[in-house]
Formats: sequence, C-alpha cells, structure tokens
Amino acid sequence: MKTNAVKQRKKMPGVVQLDSQRGSITVMIAFLLPIMLLMLVLVVNINHMIFQKIRLQNIVDACALSAAAVQAAGLNEIADLNRDLMTESQKIERILAGGVWHNYSHARDAKNFFSNGSSGVLDWIYKYQMEANQYYAAQADNAARHVKDKNLAQAFLRARHNTSELAGFKTEKYSYFFLYYLATDTSKAPPRPTRRWRNPDNPRYAGDHDGVYYMPGKRRLPKPDFFEIPYRLEKQATTIADYDIVLPAHDFPLGNLFFGGVPALHAKAAAKPAGGYIAQGIPNYRALLVN
Repeated sequence: MKTNAVKQRKKMPGVVQLDSQRGSITVMIAFLLPIMLLMLVLVVNINHMIFQKIRLQNIVDACALSAAAVQAAGLNEIADLNRDLMTESQKIERILAGGVWHNYSHARDAKNFFSNGSSGVLDWIYKYQMEANQYYAAQADNAARHVKDKNLAQAFLRARHNTSELAGFKTEKYSYFFLYYLATDTSKAPPRPTRRWRNPDNPRYAGDHDGVYYMPGKRRLPKPDFFEIPYRLEKQATTIADYDIVLPAHDFPLGNLFFGGVPALHAKAAAKPAGGYIAQGIPNYRALLVN
C-alpha cells in the first residue's frame, strides 16, 4: 500500500522535479544573454542616430534663422534709407517746379546737388543701400557658420542661396519737369525775376535756405524740360537663407566593428525675412522659418 501511494504522488502534476531541469535553464540563460546584450546595443545605437539626426536638424534650423535675422536687419536698413531717398527726391521735385530758372545750368546745378555721383544726396543714399545689400549678405552667412561651429564643428554647412547680396534691386525714377528762360540777343527785353542756385552747403551761403535765390534777368518765354530723378528702390527677388548640413560618417557608441559605423547624416533648412516692404520704406522685416 505504501509503495503504491509513493508512485501515485510522483505522477501528480503539482510536483516539479527541479533537479531534472537545471541544465535546461542554464542553457536558456546562456542563449538569451547575448541576444539581450545585442538588443541593448541596438537600442543605444538607434537612439544615438535619432539624437544626432534631431540635433543636426535643430542646428541647421538655427543656422538658417540666424542668417535670416541678419538679412532682415539689412533689408530694414535699406527700407529705412528708402524713406530718405523718397523724401529727398520729393524735395528736388518741389525745388525744380517752384518757378522759372534763370537758365538751364542753374536748374541742372540744383538737380546735381541732390543727384550727382560725387556729391549728390540721392546718390549717397543709393550707395549706402548697395553697401548694405552686400555687407549684410556676407554677415548673414558668417552668422550661420558661427552657429554651426559653436554647436557641431565637425559638420559641413553649405549655403544654397546667393551670399553676395541680399536681393536684386531696381531703381525707380520719376520725370521731374521744370521751366527755364533762354537768354535774349537784345538788351531791350524786359527784366523778369529768375531763379538761381547756390550750394546750400557752402559756408558762404549759410542759413536756412535751399540754395535757391532770385534775381532779375532779361529773358524770353520759358522753355520746359525735365530730369530723370531716382525716387526709390524696388526689391526684385525673394531674400532667403537656405542651407544644408552634413555630419560625416562616424563610429557608433557600441559595437562599431559589428555594425559598421554611423553613415553620413544630412539635414536642410530655409528661412527668410518677411513683414517689411522696401518700396514703401517699411522696415518691419523679421526672420521666419520656411517649411
């Protein structure tokens, strides 16, 4: 009876024979441990690639925005100068049309004071605008490269936009009409008040005046004429800061010999100045990221 009870207890499903399975568990642990380590290495390496890709995109976004912010400063400078250009142009229009000039040369002298390659106010404003067009374009690219060097010096940044100027500009000119007298060949012509011009910047003519003064002259009927005077700049192209960045191939944090290293990673970004209006002299440009 006792022997049969022992045999039945051995056949009961609730009784586990650990001694017979110790070898199987050891083999299973030995088999799973490398797989677990491989999975751990894969997780670390995949996270490294994802982090580097996100980091690379954030850096190129910052490069594009930094460049666009400098571009916006340059366009705001040009827009602000455009208001001065329009103001001075309207001033010469009022002076030219204010009366009949003593002769053509006096009207030309007045025009040259505002628009002349060596001393003209309008031409100096235009010169400053073109200098800003080139200077801020170069500084924008320098700003982008500075951001890249501070954050990821081993990466390579390439500009895909024109870095020599912010944009192309067209000078809009207006025709300003005026009248002047032709000299007569006889002294019997009646004297008339005529407009003459003196440079208001000359110390000999200091005071609150615009260079115009009147004196009598013997003249015929007035003759009409006009000058083409620069009025404002108009922006001809879109200004954009467009970059791509490349992080060269490098080692994985773990198991580089097994996985072959991280391939070269690429990212692109573009930003542009927006919100201002050059032709209207509105200096409200600011940097916006372009999707």
